[in-house]
Amino acid sequence: MCSNNRDKNAVEMADIFNTHGDLYCVQHKLSSAQYKAIKAIRNCRTAALGGHVQKCDCCGTKIISYDSCRNRHCPKCQSMAKAKWLEARQQELLPVEYFHTVFTIPHELNVIAGYNPSII
Repeated sequence: MCSNNRDKNAVEMADIFNTHGDLYCVQHKLSSAQYKAIKAIRNCRTAALGGHVQKCDCCGTKIISYDSCRNRHCPKCQSMAKAKWLEARQQELLPVEYFHTVFTIPHELNVIAGYNPSII
């Protein structure tokens, strides 16, 4: 049977939310979407969302698999999509050294950027 691949020392976002999420939600004003994301991540792949049981035909070992939240902000649910996206970006790279730089522009320039994206 398959074993759990999770490193026993690994800390997941759900662990952080379970430990500190309630206090954080009390101390900070969250939008409805932010609160829903925290709740979904906390419940992802737990009994709270339901699941199913698989039984090995040979030894009778039962494995419980809990359902995913499918929230777009959940690192568990989006890890496969992220991996596929990264693989696609790897295929676009030239075989040379390069630096990727990301920067923001002042909010006031957003209107101009909308009309002239190629210039910006």
